[in-house]
Amino acid sequence: MAIRKRKTAQEKGAKGAKMTSFHRLVPNMITIAALCAGMSAMQFAIAGRFEAAVLAIVIAAFLDAFDGAAARLLKAQSALGAELDSLSDFLCFGVAPAMVLHSWSLHFAGRLGWVIALAFAIAVALRLARFNAAGKENPDANHSFFCGVPSPTGAGMSLLPLIIHFQMEKPAAGEIGMMQHPEVVGVWMLLFAWLMVSHVPTFSTKQIRLPPKFVIPALGAFGLLVAGLINAPWPTLAAMGIAYGATIPLAVWTAHRKQKKAAASADHGTEEGKTDS
Repeated sequence: MAIRKRKTAQEKGAKGAKMTSFHRLVPNMITIAALCAGMSAMQFAIAGRFEAAVLAIVIAAFLDAFDGAAARLLKAQSALGAELDSLSDFLCFGVAPAMVLHSWSLHFAGRLGWVIALAFAIAVALRLARFNAAGKENPDANHSFFCGVPSPTGAGMSLLPLIIHFQMEKPAAGEIGMMQHPEVVGVWMLLFAWLMVSHVPTFSTKQIRLPPKFVIPALGAFGLLVAGLINAPWPTLAAMGIAYGATIPLAVWTAHRKQKKAAASADHGTEEGKTDS
């Protein structure tokens, strides 16, 4: 009888172990919502609704920023979530921007335009594959700089010509705008495709540390940014893109300076060691 009770308790424990708390699904739900936004961006582009397509990709980028934070906050990290996040990133920030920009501009260049769209999507896939393969040795994990441009940022920057186009005068019938020329869009996309797979250092938000007196002003600035995105989305997004582009050479210079200081410190320590010996 005691053995039977023990088996029953073990069976109940096994059944309980298979149950998953609802809050552990929240990060994956956010990821799936981002994936839906990326798919919707392509549908909007096919329908010629390019403003809605850009906004869908922007929404996907914001959701992508929150799913990882939600997983850490809820202690809901899982192998399934990591794989789902990578697949969603490839669709939202590789396939969707390439399709949107091909529908808007690159199709004017024929086969070459399609090759450029493919190159951009492949660059995102290679970036994601590189860091998934790195695992715990991911160079973005514990450093002040990203290795290359992150895929959500690269997707947003690739859309900058389209965002600027929204604020320019509409061209006459049968003509295309200055920013819509496939030469402009193609070169811009290839630049950020290269930056995503390169080892060019770019600033990471992980290195930002605010003293207590700057917390309230920072929150106020964030509120103004959100207000700008709601009331004047295209000028705000264009300003954000231009500001980020300006930080890339600054990040390269800062990283190079830190490397020189680290190398000088190492050489100084080696010389002191030789002197002591």
